[in-house]
This record gives sequence, C-alpha cells and structure tokens, in this order.
Amino acid sequence: MQHANEPFGCGNFTVYGPIKDQFGTIGYKCLSCGSYRCRGCRPRKLHRLRARIAEIARDRQLERMATLTLDPKRIPNDQRSDRYIRECWRKMRVYLQRQYGTSIDFISVLEFQQSGIAHLHLLLNVYIPQAWLSDAWVKCGGGKIVDIRRFVKIQFVAAYLAGYLAGKKIAHTLSLLPRRARVFSTSRSISLWGKRKKTAWKLCKKSLWSLRNRVQRVNKERYEAVEDLKGFDLQLLTYFEGPVIQQALKGRDIYEALKAFIQVWKSEPHQYVLPL
Repeated sequence: MQHANEPFGCGNFTVYGPIKDQFGTIGYKCLSCGSYRCRGCRPRKLHRLRARIAEIARDRQLERMATLTLDPKRIPNDQRSDRYIRECWRKMRVYLQRQYGTSIDFISVLEFQQSGIAHLHLLLNVYIPQAWLSDAWVKCGGGKIVDIRRFVKIQFVAAYLAGYLAGKKIAHTLSLLPRRARVFSTSRSISLWGKRKKTAWKLCKKSLWSLRNRVQRVNKERYEAVEDLKGFDLQLLTYFEGPVIQQALKGRDIYEALKAFIQVWKSEPHQYVLPL
C-alpha cells in the first residue's frame, strides 16, 4: 500500500548487471527509492548514514557536539522555524569564521521539538566556550539556551547520533518539513556521500518479482523483512542472481547485451552495490 508521505513507485523497478568473478551470471536488485520519507527505505538509509557520519567524524576530528535552540518570540510570524534557524546558523558561521580565522567543519541535523519549533544538533571540529556561543547565537537571532560538549569520544559518535537519527524522530521532522527541505547539512569541506561511480548496470522498468517468475532456477536469492510487519514474519524478495532474462533487456538484442557484459567481465569485473 502506498502511503501519503512516501515516494510513488518504490520497489517497482529493477537494476541488473554483471557479477564479480562469476562469468555469465547476472544480478537483479530491487530498485528502492532510497528516500528518508519512505518507511521501507528509511531504517536502512539511517543505519548507513550513522555509520558514514561516524566515519567522517573520525577522519575530520569532529569531537564536539552542540545544540542550538530558538527563542519562539524571535521567530517572525510569517516565517517557518526551520528556515529561520538555517538563516541564523548561516550568520553564526560568519561569526565563527571571524573568531577562529577559518571556516569550521561541521555536520548538522535538524530536528523539531514536540512544540513544532526547530533546533539544530551539530558535530564540530572546534570547541566553543558556552558563554561565547550563547552570546553570539543571541546576536544571530537565535536564543540564549545552547549546549556544547567539550569532547565526544569518536568511537561513540554513532551511539550519540542514534538518539537524534532515530526513525520516529526523523519521521516527525519530515512530516513538518516541505518535501524538498533537508534534514542534514554539512560544511563545504565535507561530502556525505560523494559522487556515484559509473557502472555497467542497467535499469529495467519491471518489478523484481516479475523477472524472478521468468526463470526456474537461480544461483542466489536474498529476502528482507518488511519493517512495518515484522510481527507477521513477512519477507520480500530484494535480490537474486541468474541468467540473462530477455524481458529485462527493454527490447535490446540478447546477443548484443551479452557482448557488452562480456567486455565488462573481461576488463574490470565488479559488483555494483546500489546505495540504499
């Protein structure tokens, strides 16, 4: 069933391509939307995001955690609190650059309180005295209530973030945000995911299950539990490996497709892992 806040068509398409070290074998993977708004994709993507942020925090020494809140009286009546706090944080970064002589590295997570007012959780690479932080934040239009922790042990960053990147909290935040608004942001020096690598895999506008029904035997299958129906022990097919399936080729000649895959197997065989 399609839910109102989920992207349409999640799981309706398939990607397929050559498998590393398995000449003649094709992998078929269900193409998920990968959106935080999708209840099926959200848990896996958040798990991957927490691990990625922990990795960046280790590499960039983001050892300080801060929380910036808003004084409700200072939010203009005609402006959303999430847009207002972003504007205050933009001004704050100018203050910080003047104070420290350089741009700071940061990762921010936007969250809404139960009252519906936005606040920011930050991982930083510099320690900011709380009195200075509070005074500067007030000047930027925020509020007096701020919090900063001098050191966050890098090995525990993922655990710290789990409280702020929980599925229910993100779902609550997304329900109050416009569809294209961002929950996460970083300094220009940091890239959460980087550029996607080019692959030999192709898109097929058919569901994974419809392709699976075209073959009698497969080399490997993978199933995953449905997050919202775990109590019913329901699992869905998400991946399988087998021969070239004519229906997946979108009218391409099967021999031409095989030639293309053979070139990949010979030159640089690899398995493409679709970002969740």
